[in-house]
Formats: sequence, structure tokens, C-alpha cells
Amino acid sequence: MTDLLKRLTMAAGLALAVAGGASADDKITLSLATWGASSHPQVKVYTPIFMDEVTKRTNGRVEWKFFPDDTMVKQAFVPTAIPGGQVDISLTTLDSWAGRVPAVSIAASPLWTLTMDESAEQLQPGRPLFDHFDKLLGAQQTKLLALFDIGPPTLFTRFPIDGPQSLAGQTIRAYSKGAAETLQALGAAPVNMGVADVYSALQRGAIEGTLGGLQGAYGLKHYEVTSNMLGTGGIFGALVNGYVMNRRRFDRLPKDVQQAILDATAAARAKTVEVLISSYNDYVDRVKAAGLTTAVLKPGTPQWEAWEAALADYRKKIASQFDPETVALVAGK
Repeated sequence: MTDLLKRLTMAAGLALAVAGGASADDKITLSLATWGASSHPQVKVYTPIFMDEVTKRTNGRVEWKFFPDDTMVKQAFVPTAIPGGQVDISLTTLDSWAGRVPAVSIAASPLWTLTMDESAEQLQPGRPLFDHFDKLLGAQQTKLLALFDIGPPTLFTRFPIDGPQSLAGQTIRAYSKGAAETLQALGAAPVNMGVADVYSALQRGAIEGTLGGLQGAYGLKHYEVTSNMLGTGGIFGALVNGYVMNRRRFDRLPKDVQQAILDATAAARAKTVEVLISSYNDYVDRVKAAGLTTAVLKPGTPQWEAWEAALADYRKKIASQFDPETVALVAGK
């Protein structure tokens, strides 16, 4: 082989390696971060299925660095960490992106009326609502992998909840911008706070209550430092969580690895959604068994109507603040 031919062969090989990002035999290490309670189905169910499926579908080429329990990224910092490449994949709350993508706050508002079953259908790739959020996050160098409704936000408080008026003047932890604005509309004094700080804040009396996911609150033992629980039943919107990935990292992976990630996402999401829906009432029973006064708002009851009336003006006010496309997609139009 002439020197010229050797050089051309080496150049062609280098070009192929750069284009593909890795050879077929190269190991690929991906990082995955979660926060909150590891007992929550969105972590306990999702992450082992997802990681195992990716590893299996790539014949062991993909290896994992797993950072659970806020050890790499806290809930509020995901919208910075993912685009910045601090971590490849992370659990996220959709509404935590509101500072960059205002439209996502609709999930944590009374305008979101989808049930958990309806969300399970609408929040998957190929459906207009999921693809809409994927496009919005795509502008933030973020690939939306999965979304799921973990259930209506739940109030855990140190005071009795007798109706909307009970929240007036109370300092309540909010998990996002949209949740904080809903609490404020009811006269509460919301404080945005990450899940890791809630227990101690309740214990010290720095806050009088917290709004968040039922499963996570139970896993973090909020029932030990509160006396009342109210399942909001959808009046406050939904807690939509999921997994996101740095888009540049995804785009630079070999095509077969990209497909493995998408296929593994679908498998992990399907099982997670199933567990989330089937276990919700069980978590309510666990909280009741822990000694808390518990209630869940249900449509058609006087209690539901009282909360709806309290939020009626706020609902009208924000209806025009979101872009028409987002509002229409949430409404199923």
C-alpha cells in the first residue's frame, strides 16, 4: 500500500469516527440524576427499567453513572444542569422550566384539567401535547424523553384545612412558579423550596405546609411533621414530571444508541405510569394510617365547588396569559 493510500485510508477512518461519535465497539458512559424520595415510583420503578433496557439493547456498550437523592442535581437546578451538560439525563418537574419556557406553567395551574389516565395517553411521544413540550424544551438544548402525571398536588399542613380560606396568610412551600402563583391566588404566602429542605422547614415551623407530590411526601415522611393532608383532586392542576436529556449529548450518540434510549424510555414510562395510577389511593391510605386527618377533593361535592369558586377569578385571569396553542392542546382541541 502506497503512503498516499495509507493516508487516505486513515483520513477516511477518522472521518467516520467523528461522524458517528464512536465506533461500534466503544463503551459509552451516560450519567443519570434524580432528586427527592428514592421510594417514589418515578425513581424506584423508572430508573432501573430504563438503565437496564438501554444496557441490554446496546449489548452492554452503554454504562451508567447514577446519582440519586440530589447528589448531583437538585430539583430547581435541572433547567440549568441539563442544557449546560452537568449531567446527561435527569428527573425533572415540567413546571420548573417556567423561567425559560413560560408555557409549561400551565401544568401547575387550574387550566390543566386532564386526569391521570388522560395524561397517560396525551403525554407520550407522537401525541400533540408531548411533541409541543418537546419542541419548547428543544430550544433550550434539551431532549424531552418522558413525561408522566404523578397525580394531583397534595397539601400537607400543620393546621386544619376546612376550605380555601384555611390557607389565607399561611406560609406554604411551593414546588414551582405555577404552584406558587396558584397558592398566592388563594391568599397563602408561598415559598419556593426544594424537596430536600421541606421536612426540616416543617419541623422548625419555618413553613406551615407544603404542596407537592403525594408519593414523594410520604417517602420523605412529611406525615411525621404535619397533622393534615388534602388531595387537591386536580383543582390546582397536576404535577407533571419526567426525564430530560442534554440534546447535544443525545444527537452525538450513534443512531442505534439513540433508538435504544427512546425504546427504553417507552418501556420504563409505561410501567411507571401503571404504578403511579394504581398506587395513588394506597398512598392516601398510608397517610391516613399514619394518623393524619385526610381528605381528597372530588368533583360534584360542596368541598370541590368551594375550591373551584375560590379559584374562578384566577382561572379567568391566567387563561389569556398562555399562548392559544398550549391552551388548546391541554383542552384537547
